[in-house]
Amino acid sequence: MEDIAAKPLAEVMSGNLVSFTADLREGAPRPDFGSFITSVLDEEGETPLSILAVVLDVVTCPPDSIHKPSALGLSRRELKKEQPHIFALLKTEIKAAILGYIENGRVYNHLPPRSPLVHDFVYKAGKRAVIALTDDFEYLRLLFNFSGDLPKDEILAATVRQAALNRPQTEREAYLVEAGQALCQLLRSDYERMVSVVRKIKPNPIYMSLEA
Repeated sequence: MEDIAAKPLAEVMSGNLVSFTADLREGAPRPDFGSFITSVLDEEGETPLSILAVVLDVVTCPPDSIHKPSALGLSRRELKKEQPHIFALLKTEIKAAILGYIENGRVYNHLPPRSPLVHDFVYKAGKRAVIALTDDFEYLRLLFNFSGDLPKDEILAATVRQAALNRPQTEREAYLVEAGQALCQLLRSDYERMVSVVRKIKPNPIYMSLEA
């Protein structure tokens, strides 16, 4: 299985067998909605695991209830130049749903036997791991059954788009078609919702005239 990136993206702050929250490390790029990340579990005396998860949300907020941001009327560029300390008072959290794991070089598309631990590092998932995880559309069922107050239809569509982007360009179109068929089966009891999600997989751009 392909090596993970050299630099960690984030660090786990809380987690269970179905999801985890991680703090983005300073200077690390924010992951895209629906993109794939991995948390590495390497406790002494246990078989190492790499948890595979999908990004559900990225939230920037103050670290506590005391330090609250307020409008200053400056652009981000101006703030970084004039008051750079402000950004030290903010943190960015990544919320992710677990879809599978890697153990002994094999990818499993079901929940792992162990949960991520606080302070485990989080990395961008490698393309080969993502392809192996998403070859079987069981990951869509896991996401469909995931509880939480989140735009589930948008998550399903974004995850499929990200899974396609991890594939060679010549294979993306066929993958989107297969994923659409899998979603039709998953949502067959709700036709309008099914059509909406399938359209989001490969959305048509909306062109707007900026002329007055």
